[in-house]
Parts: sequence; structure tokens; C-alpha cells
Amino acid sequence: MFAEYFIKHEKEILKKAKSRKTTKGQSDKGTKSKKQESTSFNDLIERLNKMIPSHLKIDTNRLIDASGYSPKGVDFIVYKEYFRDIVNMMGGFVPAELTYATYHVSPNVNKKGLPEVLDRVVQTKKVSRYIDREKESPLIPAFIFAYDSSYTLPELKNAILEYYMSKGIGHEYECDIIAILHKGIIIKNWREKRSYIALETKDDTLMWYIILMNEYLEVDRGEDFDLRDYVKQSEKYEEY
Repeated sequence: MFAEYFIKHEKEILKKAKSRKTTKGQSDKGTKSKKQESTSFNDLIERLNKMIPSHLKIDTNRLIDASGYSPKGVDFIVYKEYFRDIVNMMGGFVPAELTYATYHVSPNVNKKGLPEVLDRVVQTKKVSRYIDREKESPLIPAFIFAYDSSYTLPELKNAILEYYMSKGIGHEYECDIIAILHKGIIIKNWREKRSYIALETKDDTLMWYIILMNEYLEVDRGEDFDLRDYVKQSEKYEEY
């Protein structure tokens, strides 16, 4: 019964993804506005929101760190709604300290799509890495969600490692979990540097993706959130 819940959702997600692909192919230019791109994730976000801890929320709001850095390659994020109006308070952004994970969607992790989505993750992992603090900010987990792949799982694992090694990218900027629906999952092996484990999960891919993802989300960020860090005005006030 438990596994069937996820199998049902996985089939429906893939069905909607194929429907969007067909619609895009029938359009004149195949281009989408930012608003249309956000809308295309609504169904996926609605489903995933039901599968994460109730104190967290998934949305398309962008994250930002105290230095003002806000990566553009994030499709949606998981965050703690510290204040009910935190997004409006921050001008449409979510502070990095309150962000528990980032999601990066890829239609197909093939020879073209894989480096594109991995590069987006690298840029996202730079959040809060260059802020002068006594205690270094914890890395924000990055999850890739793919609808298809032209690689076999062993080929995909090797292609991921080749990408990082050929570009000399540090292991701290690597993706944490990649799910290719109806095929399998690639998981970062934290016991070793520059190591991944590939699991051919097939129909159970979404189930294991959610289980593994929640193991990351259940870890307390352990980072102090101070609104003062986001005040950029240099105005001096009269003191009496």
C-alpha cells in the first residue's frame, strides 16, 4: 500500500511531463516566460509539499544570502516559514539560513542536459560560502529531479564524476541526489569524497527519492538567522 502511493504519483507526474512536452512542441517557438515556467512546476510542487515535514514548505521563491547573492538556476526550494510574511518581508526572496534544500528540474539528463543542470547546482552551492563569519554556514542540499535520461545508470554515474573531475570542481559543490523517474537514483556517498552510488529503483524511484530526501530535510540546519544581517542601509539615526 505504501509503495503503491508513490507509484501512482510517479505515473501521474510522468504523464503530465509528457503532456507539457507535447504542448511545447506544438508552440511556435517553444519558449516560455518565467511565469509559465513557474506554472509548469505547480503540480510537482503540490505533490512534493504533501511528502515533506509539515513545518517546511516548497515554493518557487528564490533564495538569497546575507551578501546579496541569489543563484538563478534554482527551480524551487524547501524552506522554513520563519515568519508568515517572510517572503514579502525579504522582497520576494527566502534567506539562505531558512532554506533546507534546492530543487533543479531537468527534462532529460543526457549529454546536453546533464552538464547544464550540474552547473546550476554548482552555482547554487556557492550560497553563503563567501560571507565572513566565525562559523561557516552549512551547505544547502541540492536535489535534481529528472523525467528521463539517455544514459544507463552506470553511464550516468560515470558522466557525473567525469564532469566534476574535468572541471576541477570541489566535492562540496556536488549534487546530493539525482532521481530519474521510472529508472533510478544517484546518491552522493558522504563516506567518501567524489563518490556516488547508483540504484536501479525503477517503479520505486519516487518512493526512495522521497525517503532519502526527507533524511536531509529532517536534519536541523543549526544556523542562526539574524535579520540584522540583511539590513543594508548605512543611515545614521539620532540617539537621545
